[in-house]
Amino acid sequence: MNLLVLVPVLERHLRQYKKVDDTASILAGYLADSVQALEYRWDRTYVVTYIAPATYSVSPDILSKDIRTIILMASIIYKSGNVGQASFSDGDFSYNPVRSVIMPDITEIRERLPAVRLAQGRTAPMRGFNNIYNRENYDWTPCLDLIA
Repeated sequence: MNLLVLVPVLERHLRQYKKVDDTASILAGYLADSVQALEYRWDRTYVVTYIAPATYSVSPDILSKDIRTIILMASIIYKSGNVGQASFSDGDFSYNPVRSVIMPDITEIRERLPAVRLAQGRTAPMRGFNNIYNRENYDWTPCLDLIA
């Protein structure tokens, strides 16, 4: 599948954030980056191939249920690098336009991707902590009453 096929969908998603000088092959590069960025989340493997002068091909063909996720990830990558607005912060108020521009895409992509849990937390009592010779465990309040 040639990624130039998905460029019009990405252009419609980017709307006012798309720069005038962005060509279809540049946007196809963002789509290729998004396929590679999402690859660790899926149980299937897409291979991105660069074809000179500026075309990207993906094999096997992208499944229809993955297209929207690829568009969202390409949008996040594009907007995080190209939205050039200033952010500021003082003691009470902060404004970050890049975060507010990207958050709708992040929210939707979180709903589409399965949650990956790397490890599960486990707790256990600390052996030897309740020892009378452990200073952290000793109750010093009776001694403080004697000093005061």
